Amino acid sequence: MNIEILELKEEHIAPYKVENFLFKMIKENYNLDYVPSYHYDIKNLYKYYIEPPENNFYIVIDKESNKLIGTSGIRSYDKNYNLNNRKYNKNDTATLYRLFVEKDYRHNKIATQMINIIENFCKNKGYKEIYLHTQKNSYGALPFWLKQNYNIIYDTLNNLGTVHMEKIL
Repeated sequence: MNIEILELKEEHIAPYKVENFLFKMIKENYNLDYVPSYHYDIKNLYKYYIEPPENNFYIVIDKESNKLIGTSGIRSYDKNYNLNNRKYNKNDTATLYRLFVEKDYRHNKIATQMINIIENFCKNKGYKEIYLHTQKNSYGALPFWLKQNYNIIYDTLNNLGTVHMEKIL
């Protein structure tokens, strides 16, 4: 397998149809269509991931087919969750978003490679921890994050199976 992980640039968005890929992955993994309060960042990748120097977004390209096969994004923390008295803030906490790998490419350590790149980016930017949330019902998600040494900090016990996780860097 010949892949390349790139930092997303504005000139990649249209040719690789990044927005379409993300919505396809969301539909396949969560059976959701566009929800403005959840997916506003996808509609403006430049504003949320490319423009701010403390944020980034990565795409994975299959070099043989020149096809987009994976994504992951990192942003400074911008929520106001109160999760077991955690004191997350935009200077110390990064939030991981939109980690997807096309079904036919899974189990090839692509997501692990992206996580290594993201964690190095976060360390270089001075973040002290990475926050994320995932769903227990999403294929392979929770075991993957646990294997990457992310810890569950709050289980919502909701119908989506949402768990909040963190990793101290």
